[in-house]
Amino acid sequence: MDLIIGIVLIAIAVFLIYIGRPNKSGQHLRFLRFDAMVVLYPPVILVFAVLGGAEIITTLAGIQR
Repeated sequence: MDLIIGIVLIAIAVFLIYIGRPNKSGQHLRFLRFDAMVVLYPPVILVFAVLGGAEIITTLAGIQR
């Protein structure tokens, strides 16, 4: 079950990276144009990526909680 949670968290991080990319004209999505999102968006992606990676590593290493 932890492996599935880890994979889902990594998938969410990848999805957030994908939707955060600018379009061909170089403009970001509307919700990323605010100044606060420049500060908040990268840590949110990092949280999902790190938690997902930790879940996967602990599951594969067999570490019990």
